[in-house]
Amino acid sequence: MGRIVCGIMMLLWVTPLLAQSKRIVTYIEDVQEERRSTRWTLTEWLLIKERMKMMDVWLAMFSDPKKDKFAPELSLSGYQGPGASRFRLGTNENFVSDRVEQEAKHRLESGLMQFWFTNLVSSSTGLRTLDIDLGLEAAFQNRFMDTNQLVVLANPAVNVTTDTDRLQRAGVNFRIFGASSQDSGLVAKLGKFQREAGYTGAWSETLDGTYYGGELSLYLLSFVGAEGQYYHYKPSLEGDAKAQGRESEYLGFIEIYNVRFGYGIYQKDWRLEDQGLQFETREQGRFYLLRLYL
Repeated sequence: MGRIVCGIMMLLWVTPLLAQSKRIVTYIEDVQEERRSTRWTLTEWLLIKERMKMMDVWLAMFSDPKKDKFAPELSLSGYQGPGASRFRLGTNENFVSDRVEQEAKHRLESGLMQFWFTNLVSSSTGLRTLDIDLGLEAAFQNRFMDTNQLVVLANPAVNVTTDTDRLQRAGVNFRIFGASSQDSGLVAKLGKFQREAGYTGAWSETLDGTYYGGELSLYLLSFVGAEGQYYHYKPSLEGDAKAQGRESEYLGFIEIYNVRFGYGIYQKDWRLEDQGLQFETREQGRFYLLRLYL
């Protein structure tokens, strides 16, 4: 009987201690959880910053398009520089072994005008569109060779008889990526061209047709960047005659307010086939660029 009474008394004495210990443990856990939830850590700050950035992008994509204002853009570019022209003529069957090659120095000058209807669709219709803008482009290129360096190939079918090669093109541009013309962006191009080539013979001096191409601009810093352009020309010829041309330009630039200064290299390749003959030209050189944004 005594043992039972002692056990009951012991139980009554221990139970409050267990309850008090439980309250202490619960209090410690609650305090630690609260402090943990309010603790500042670098990792958590970076995660929150990244989430806020994604939310800003989402809001920019789906914000009210009526707030986008129609902001037309105009840019005028001009560049010139020295280079060399190489001419190759041979037969289709043995072009590598029997071709005739000659080379002459030249000077290239070019001008480019681009006009963008920035935010035209979103500002006029209120439609939520992707960041795609419509633009127009017009350009000219002139290649001049010294008269004492004119090339006459050893074949009566094709002769380089003039010192000037002129090309004009005009078309439509689609800016797939980029908020403005002074932003990192990607542009697709499509249009028509005409070329007054500096040769006569098996082919007409004038070539015309369509072209497609692209332009990529990337800012490395807020005022320093790189730019590249590519064009593929497809002339329209009669009969079995074939022709195609390619043009590429690469440059680095420095931008001060609305003026861009650049230095780069270019290459233009043309190939024509007709009457069993193949005629190739390659123009390479460097250029200085000046562009004004309005």
